[in-house]
Amino acid sequence: MFLFRKAAQIPAGEFIADEQRNENEKKSFKLFQAVGQLGLKILERLMHHSKLLSLKFHNVSNAWFQTIREKRQRSVQLQKEEQEKKVLLNTEFQQTDEVKDSEAVNVQYKSNVVEEVRTSRPMVKDAVTMPRQKMVKEKNQLEEALIKRIAVNPRDIEAYERLGDYYLEGDNFQDSLECFKQVLRLSPAHHKARLRIRRLERMK
Repeated sequence: MFLFRKAAQIPAGEFIADEQRNENEKKSFKLFQAVGQLGLKILERLMHHSKLLSLKFHNVSNAWFQTIREKRQRSVQLQKEEQEKKVLLNTEFQQTDEVKDSEAVNVQYKSNVVEEVRTSRPMVKDAVTMPRQKMVKEKNQLEEALIKRIAVNPRDIEAYERLGDYYLEGDNFQDSLECFKQVLRLSPAHHKARLRIRRLERMK
């Protein structure tokens, strides 16, 4: 009863104003809530886009750094290869020069040996008149020259053949046989060596 009396004492306009105020507050709260939700959605989208952009930037930067690293490695590898090529070229040039020098020395030595053989070859006419000691000395020189020639070129068939004839003339049949056997080893179709070997084997 008390409440009804109080309510009867309050004017009707105040009730209406309170209700409108409450409705306005509810509407403003709902509006604020809707705006807040919209702002959260926008913020979430912005964060999502920022994450995507950061990932893209990270991938691009990694690819760029990888490209730079590969270029540096290639440049270092090319420099190493160029240095190795230079070293190889220098080594080849040195070896070529050494081979040329050794070939020149061998040619000079061979020419000297040939000259010694030519000059030390006894002539038939002079052999008749020369003293015996001089003939023996020249024969020894011929033997030494032929041995040197064989030492320079172990496959010199002519030197082995002449040395075999030299030993055969001096009745050194064993050494002569070895020389002609070596000629036959180097040239299996050598007819003269076969004949000499047969002759020497019969003389044993």
